[in-house]
Parts: sequence; C-alpha cells; structure tokens
Amino acid sequence: MTIPGFPESLVATEEGVVEPAGAVGEPTIAGLPEGYRYGVTRYADLILKEAFPDHLGQLSQVLADFRPARSELVSGGGNKASFTRRFDEALRAHGWGKRNIEIGKTVDGSTISRVRGHEIDMFLAGPTGGGWPGIAVEMEWNNKDPFFDRDLLNFQALHREGVLAVGIVVTRGPALQERLKLLAPKYGESTTHWRKLVSRVNLGGGGECPLFLIGIEPARIQGFA
Repeated sequence: MTIPGFPESLVATEEGVVEPAGAVGEPTIAGLPEGYRYGVTRYADLILKEAFPDHLGQLSQVLADFRPARSELVSGGGNKASFTRRFDEALRAHGWGKRNIEIGKTVDGSTISRVRGHEIDMFLAGPTGGGWPGIAVEMEWNNKDPFFDRDLLNFQALHREGVLAVGIVVTRGPALQERLKLLAPKYGESTTHWRKLVSRVNLGGGGECPLFLIGIEPARIQGFA
C-alpha cells in the first residue's frame, strides 16, 4: 500500500520528522481499544483499516474484551497461560485459527521443492475468506526473547511470498513489564516484552512485512490499581 506524496521507504510523523518506514511509529487510525501500547511499521494500521476492515474489527473486539486477572499473571502453570488461551479462543470464534503454511516452487507445472514455515498461532485469510494475503497474530506473553526472531523471520518470509499482508505481535507492554518483574521472577528482561520486540523491529526484524505491535498495559489487568 502506498500513500500519495510519500516514497514507500519513508513515513512522515506528526512532528514533521521523516523516519525509515521500517522503524516503529505511532498508529494513525482512531478507535483502537484503550489499555494497550501500539506500534506500527510500513502503514500496517492503514492497511488493516482500508483493506482488512473485518479483520481489524474482530481483533479490536477481542482486545476490548481481554481482561486477565492479576492473579493469573503471577501464578505458575503449564506451557500456555489460561488468559492467552482465552485470547486465542476469542479469535477462533471469528474464524481465525492455527495454520501451517507450506510454500512450494514449481517448474513447468512440477513441484521441485516445498518449504514449510512454522505454525502460526492465529491466521485468517484475505477479505473474501479464502484468498491471499491474510493476517497473522502471534501472542508472545512470556517466552524467551528469541521467539520474537522466529516470528519476525516467518512474517518476513510469508510476506515476501505474498501470503501475509500484516504481521501482528501481542506482548507485555513497557509499563506492565516494569510492574510484573517486581512481582514474579519469571518476567525477566530476557523474556518477551515490548522493549525487546521494538528493538528487534527497529534493527530490521520483519523485513518488508508491515507490522502491527500491541503491548498489554496495566489498565487491561483486573486487580491493578
């Protein structure tokens, strides 16, 4: 997607400063649910609004309803927290789901190679419901921070092949990270949170793929003043 008057490699901020399109900036669309920190690259928010309005509406509804409890955040548990499962289930109710996307190379109609990307947590195909490209969502609540590298590399590869229009990553926001690391040792600096994500994207993570970054902040958590 292009915006008249702006080269694809540049984006203008409200202050008039021109930044590389790959750098994380503030969204320009209105109506996003409160209690989150948002960041975008390469007009990802405008792409969602103009080309994938149903996808954006469904995601916004899930974000607006997402209200984990403080007790869930600090308790131990299995590999996937109950509130992250609820997040996935809410998207699944709108038709999103896990996908293993396999890309093949053909010569004269014969397949000569197949490459499988990693399993995307939540994916929904294009506006018609079956076309490409689609939108991907990865929730990285509390993994080791190299999981961001995996997600961003996969988004980059799938976008290059025309499969993915926007890659979305949901993680702990900066203010929530500061609160949680005082409450539970498991929320260390080497885990997945906003600063780790943004630093990778600003260094080129995700390549040319438009990215929509979402940081969960204390206002979304029941039990935080």
